Amino acid sequence: MSEKDRRIHERFSMRIEAKMTAETLSGKTPMMEFLTANVSAGGAFIETDHPLPLVSKVRLEFLLSLEDLQKLKFIVSLKTLKEWKGKRVWISATGIVTRNEPGGMGIMFGENYQISPMGTRKNNEND
Repeated sequence: MSEKDRRIHERFSMRIEAKMTAETLSGKTPMMEFLTANVSAGGAFIETDHPLPLVSKVRLEFLLSLEDLQKLKFIVSLKTLKEWKGKRVWISATGIVTRNEPGGMGIMFGENYQISPMGTRKNNEND
């Protein structure tokens, strides 16, 4: 069975700026900025020449258009989608590094993520 066949969520090629902090065996990293190569509701592939160690815990934040949010099938109510029409949204998710390969690393998102319209997100950098 190919890796593509095992995926639950459809992946989309999207170059999105993402901010990330990580907890590794050597401690917490400062905020880093990366570009995604692809994204799904279940994870992302981050472009980097210096991937984090496997099973590093990460916190990511990235900005999406409402159309991209719907395409990725993040769970949002229809009422909320109508209220946010025309806005961009912040995604804040936790996850773990599940694979490393030349040019980047795969991140699997945790089940708990936050979605908020641009201009309303909480500052999570001091968690």
